[in-house]
Amino acid sequence: MGMGTGVDRLRTTIFPRRSALRRRSDRVETTVLRLAVLALLLLVPFLVVLGNHGAREAAAEAERTRAVAHPVTATILATPPGTGPAAAYPGGLSTVDVAWVEPDLTRHTATVTAPPTIQAGETLPLWIGPGDRPVVPPAGATDAVVEGIVDAVGALVAATALLTGLVLAVRFALDRARMREWDADWWAFVHRRDRGTTG
Repeated sequence: MGMGTGVDRLRTTIFPRRSALRRRSDRVETTVLRLAVLALLLLVPFLVVLGNHGAREAAAEAERTRAVAHPVTATILATPPGTGPAAAYPGGLSTVDVAWVEPDLTRHTATVTAPPTIQAGETLPLWIGPGDRPVVPPAGATDAVVEGIVDAVGALVAATALLTGLVLAVRFALDRARMREWDADWWAFVHRRDRGTTG
C-alpha cells in the first residue's frame, strides 16, 4: 500500500491533474521536473557505454601488466617493531622486507607493504615488473566489471545530484515568487474588503 501511494504521488508530481488553481509558476516547476527526469533517462545509454568503457580499460590495463610482469610467492624476511596481531587495526598496513626466487634460481629482495598481522616466514603473493620491482597486481575479470559498474554508478550519482540541485534551485526561486504573489493577492483582498466595509 505504501509503495502504491509513493508511486501515485510521484506520478501526480510529474503529471499533475488539470486544475484552474494551478499558476504559471506551478506549470514551470512541473516542466523543469519533467525535463530533469527526461535528461536522466536519456543519460542511461551513455552510462552503459561509460561502464563498458571503464571495464574494457581495466581489462586492457591488466593485460598490459601481465605482459611485463609475472607472479611470484615471496617470503617475509622481517617485520618492523610494533607489528603483529596485537598491533593490527582495520585497514592498517606495515612495511616488510621480502625475498623470492625467480625461475632462473636467482634470489631477489624488496620492501613492500603488507597487513600488520603478517609475520616473518609467512608467504606473500606478489607481481614483479621490470627492474625486479613489485607492481600493482592486474585486475581480474570480475574486478574489471566492478570497476566499470563503479564508473557508471558514480556518473549516475553525479548526474542525479546535479539535476536534483537544479530542480531544487528552480523550486526555491518559484516558491519565493509564489510567496510574493500570495502576499500581493492577500493585500488586494484586504484592501477590497476594507473599501467595501468603509463604503
